[in-house]
Amino acid sequence: MKTSRTCSSRNRFQDVVESSMVPTYSQRSAVAETRPLMEVTPQRDGRFLLEPLAPPNTLNTPLTQPPKKENKSERIPLNPPKYNTSEPGNLPELVLNRAKAYLNAPYARGASLKNSLSTDCSGFVQFIYHGFKIDLPRSSAEQAQVGKVVTRKMDFSKLLPGDLLFFRRGSHVGHAGIYMGEGKMIHASTHRYGVIISELRQSYYEGNFEVAKRVIEVEYPK
Repeated sequence: MKTSRTCSSRNRFQDVVESSMVPTYSQRSAVAETRPLMEVTPQRDGRFLLEPLAPPNTLNTPLTQPPKKENKSERIPLNPPKYNTSEPGNLPELVLNRAKAYLNAPYARGASLKNSLSTDCSGFVQFIYHGFKIDLPRSSAEQAQVGKVVTRKMDFSKLLPGDLLFFRRGSHVGHAGIYMGEGKMIHASTHRYGVIISELRQSYYEGNFEVAKRVIEVEYPK
């Protein structure tokens, strides 16, 4: 597999992610850690209550200050014909369904599906999560700085569908994708392949894996 031009199923989350994280820098590749960006509460009618946990300018917030929790909550109706909302709590499935709708989209460096028929890896990740009111930075290096660290090793037992995966290219983060479960990732790969699903049990991905991040937390009603 050529990698020189590689760019920068479970139906529900099983755990509630801790949200009391203060941004810190790891000693490995200076990857920052923040709280998840969005708290999601499934509703009995199949919709989700989305509440931002951090302001949009989290990356510019001094590391000594924890992100402030916004008070604004927004009930986001999802389109039943496009997404399966019959079972509350399947937000990861909705994320993956949205991502899979763009399989085989052409790859183009610097492009985004927001305003183009093609995309690069970070543009793809940003576009998919923007559909769920989660605004991520544009580049994979910047995206790797937000969210809660899940694992710094390719440990599938710790990953959940919808987690963001980041890989090194040289000495810096240069590629991003979305974990699908069962050791697979959907991502905008190369000019040759475009948006594809890849098996992560490959030496390239295992050898260049940097970090997995979680940008949403799911809180199930009691």
